[in-house]
Amino acid sequence: MTKAQPYVSVAFVNRNDGYGGDLEERIAKFIAYYARYARQWPGLIEFVIVDWNPPPDRPKLADAFRWQDLGDIVHVEVPPEVHAKVAGQRGRKMLDYYGRNVAIRHSRGEFTLVINQDIFISASIMKLIAERKLSLRHFYRADRCDFDFEPCRAVDPSFFETAARTATFVVHRRHQSADGPISVKAAPETIDSIGSGLEPGDRFDAATDVIDCTAAERRRAEDRRLLWQWRWMPWRSKALQEWHHAYLSGTHYRQFHLHTNGAGDFLLAPRSALEHINGLLESLDVYMHTDSYAVIQLFSAGYGQYIFAAPHRVYHADHDRSARAGFNEGMSWPEHEDALSAITRGECDFRLNGANWGLADRRLPVVRGE
Repeated sequence: MTKAQPYVSVAFVNRNDGYGGDLEERIAKFIAYYARYARQWPGLIEFVIVDWNPPPDRPKLADAFRWQDLGDIVHVEVPPEVHAKVAGQRGRKMLDYYGRNVAIRHSRGEFTLVINQDIFISASIMKLIAERKLSLRHFYRADRCDFDFEPCRAVDPSFFETAARTATFVVHRRHQSADGPISVKAAPETIDSIGSGLEPGDRFDAATDVIDCTAAERRRAEDRRLLWQWRWMPWRSKALQEWHHAYLSGTHYRQFHLHTNGAGDFLLAPRSALEHINGLLESLDVYMHTDSYAVIQLFSAGYGQYIFAAPHRVYHADHDRSARAGFNEGMSWPEHEDALSAITRGECDFRLNGANWGLADRRLPVVRGE
């Protein structure tokens, strides 16, 4: 009997090597947290678990945890020999975004949700997803709230969100027109007031607490109009000259106030949209800022941005990052900004991968669960 199509597929990649410290407990907490929602809304979510380059001396991901508690599960393995051909002599043992693309390739959901094992989505967002009214013309982002995992370890899943909120110390929000950092210190009493807000021209749906970032789409249309004027009008006003200077700047992408901050920890988009952009950026040179590209690519491909505003949020269990301390990128941050801006200006194709993204040309072991 053929299964009904899930509404959302979670794209998840990891390997059982203890990355970030106590990986086992974090994954166990992840499973316990989302198992409640899998039981509450059967058929809503499919979890596609990619085991990338599994260590030979450890149990494979599929065997090490109670994934069956999540209901609809797909296990995909990227064997060490495949990893070696892709990574070459690179030192990274796991290629996160290649793996996420593998998960997307093997998913069946109408929408794809990219998250990590240390991300806990608020119940309010899960309820909106369960209504099955997501837009096929938009991608969704949310603020990431970093919290201290230590006092939350033994908390029951039913109360885990409350505990995470109490232990939150940083909120990562969208780019904004007002001066100020996009990552700000937080406390339980300030968490609601410092999150992502509206930019002039945006619309806010009070029924769902979702920001429709229409200002970005208007700015994109205005850019096209002004670019036409620049090319075809012999007389150029001072205002047009100032616009053109900003248009050519390396920070042009910021003017759309997109939520690129922590996008790799929560990105919800139509599967068709991710197929349209040929998946998430696959690169051996980019590591720390890979997630920013997906938001820019989707926007530049014509998809609008929705932001889950407070009280919606995603919680990130803070962890040790020393394991990736030696991974130096092949680009500086200003070079990344130049690349992101080139995409928003249309100078660079929003499709950054070839047709075989997600290892489409490889035969990988796949096991479908319940």
